[in-house]
Amino acid sequence: MHIANLFETEPALREKARNLKAEPDGPFPILSAKIKLTWQCNLRCLMCTIWREPRTKGQAIHLPPDIVKQVLSHLKEKGLRKIHFSGGEVLLYKGFKDVVAFARSLGLQVNLTTNGTLITKDLARFFVEERVHTVTVSLDGPDAETHDRIRGVKGAFKATVNGMALMAARKLKKGRGPIIAVNTVVSRKTMDLLDAMYDLLCETKVQAWRILPIDTEIRSLRPTQSQWEAMFTKVPAWSHLLSRLPLDWSSERSGHRAEGGKYAGLFYGDRVCFAPWFNLFVDADGRVYPCCNGKQDMRPYGNLNEIPAPQALESQVRREIRYSMASGHPFPICDCCDDFLEENQAFHLLSMKKGVAS
Repeated sequence: MHIANLFETEPALREKARNLKAEPDGPFPILSAKIKLTWQCNLRCLMCTIWREPRTKGQAIHLPPDIVKQVLSHLKEKGLRKIHFSGGEVLLYKGFKDVVAFARSLGLQVNLTTNGTLITKDLARFFVEERVHTVTVSLDGPDAETHDRIRGVKGAFKATVNGMALMAARKLKKGRGPIIAVNTVVSRKTMDLLDAMYDLLCETKVQAWRILPIDTEIRSLRPTQSQWEAMFTKVPAWSHLLSRLPLDWSSERSGHRAEGGKYAGLFYGDRVCFAPWFNLFVDADGRVYPCCNGKQDMRPYGNLNEIPAPQALESQVRREIRYSMASGHPFPICDCCDDFLEENQAFHLLSMKKGVAS
């Protein structure tokens, strides 16, 4: 589901989008949502803080299935088209099949992200039968030595590649199935392995690839400007596989900004982020934000373990965030965000077509 395509085919949605900056409280459907079903994970990734964070007694580890279904039902009424399930490791969630089947019964496009180590023949069959749209597998190196070191568990690479093979085999047998995609987190140490990674993905018949810049405050771990510049010379050859670019590359300063962890480059210098209108993020504790990065700088709309979804979506906090964005005051974390650049570009181009200020 691409927002730019929706704007082309749905005039009513296009008109609503044009008015959002001038009327921040104007009606607009929540088109996409991401729900972290669980904090639990079977790997110990170097760049991840989830497994390191201590959980206090009584603190939620999983979002209850009944709450997931309630929020999906309400969001469907609000115009939801796509739901993305993640974790932790989403396949450790006890109600996983139940909530996926429920989302599909609502007619939602279902995407999910997994480390792939727990995919079985039964799950591969389930993905096909339920018509899951995309299964994204995390793969951070082209070989076992690299991937297992990053993921913190020996044998992770073999298990992940096997899970991908099971899905591919089921797709071949049925003649249909989910898009098999790969997310690769890149650091200064692994940036030079992307050529080998590309070759591996072509061999394994992966259909989409997303390169994700490492989320860290440690400068020595982030790719250098010269590494980003070298990578972008290869983008044309990789374009058939890349689902989106890893950062904004519209300015001559983009590489320098990326080395400093500012992956949005200068994108939001004269543009608004519309995620608080079209997107929703729910973490495994039940807290609700406009996006996954929002939890670093923004107050939550509410907690679904304490209040119902309609109340969270009508909260004063959500209203304040939208007004802040619309008035050209993004949050500090927005400069570091590599999400929604394409979606926000679609909003920006839409406004320019009618001469409306971005």
